[in-house]
Amino acid sequence: MRRRLCVGGFALTIILFGVALATSPFAAAQTATSGLAPAAAAHLRQVIETGMAEPHFVPPGPAIDAAPLKGKLVFTIPVSTAIPWCDVIDRQMTGFAKQLGLGFEIWQNNAQLAQWVQGFDAARNHKAALINVFCGLDPATVTPQIKQARAAGIPVMAGHTYALGQPPLPDLSGIVYGAYVDAAKLMADWVMLQTEGKADVLVITSPSTANSPFMQKAIAAEFAAYCPACKVRYVGVNASDWPTKIEPEARTAILADHALNYIIPIYDGMAQFVVPAITATGASARVKVATFNATPAVLDMIRSGDVVTFEVGEDTTWLAGAILDQDMRILLGKPLIPNYVAGVRIFTKANVAAAGLPAKFGQGYGDGARLGYQALWGLK
Repeated sequence: MRRRLCVGGFALTIILFGVALATSPFAAAQTATSGLAPAAAAHLRQVIETGMAEPHFVPPGPAIDAAPLKGKLVFTIPVSTAIPWCDVIDRQMTGFAKQLGLGFEIWQNNAQLAQWVQGFDAARNHKAALINVFCGLDPATVTPQIKQARAAGIPVMAGHTYALGQPPLPDLSGIVYGAYVDAAKLMADWVMLQTEGKADVLVITSPSTANSPFMQKAIAAEFAAYCPACKVRYVGVNASDWPTKIEPEARTAILADHALNYIIPIYDGMAQFVVPAITATGASARVKVATFNATPAVLDMIRSGDVVTFEVGEDTTWLAGAILDQDMRILLGKPLIPNYVAGVRIFTKANVAAAGLPAKFGQGYGDGARLGYQALWGLK
């Protein structure tokens, strides 16, 4: 089984106590003090055990013949080429494109709107067949440029910005979703299991990030379904404020609530500010961290320490192939693949060595995606 696991501008605090969902098959067996129902615990344990294995590749759709596209240029504008995770996937897409005979160009930028706009101009000048906005670049910020590209006959595809269920910009030609919702559910599942249904959790969201509200919604629903007695509250910190506001928020929560036992920063770029707050308050034996993105530095925290206990990461090869596959279906006029999400893997101390020593981006997911795409595209 492979689960398809992707607010306002002010901090939002929500406490979920004893609210049993009528639709939950587990809530009826629980009380405010009972922790997890046996059936819920068994289900969550199975989900976590399955998620710790290498993901099983599921092809996005029917095989396609890329031969008619040889020589066509795919132009990719990531949110920033300075982000290592984006760079890894860019390089993996470049490798796939070379095998397919496609041209592939990456627009170098440092997350500046003016640079993204220049990227669209360059794509037209270079006679791109298709443009990807990628790796968190919100299409809404470049709506005029997308409209201009479409008017010039250049389709625009969004890769790894939207969470499942998030309304997309209508001018887009296609979408490949990020695994934000899957990751959100798995973080909640882990915390419920580790605390045996006695979770007292601070979730740190990022309201300025488009998919953050959808991750928050998924986390809340997961706790309500399986552990309505768990205590969960949320605080929002915009991305620009992470270096200055996350540590004080975490420290305040730890000191104010002596039963707090987990913090979930929804992106692991936040963890570097959460862990010092836990250490400084002397709470490292009590308060643990579960997070998402599988950044090598945070995976190394799992291996070498005991505060960060859980990471969930996306198979970057799978995601790179998914984006190029959707690109080719757009260019070939084939039916698009809806609601497709790359596979994910859970990392804990038990299996984090699979990510490398030290950990590396894209390592630990096996070779299923690479081989799967090669078969799907007739490359072997």
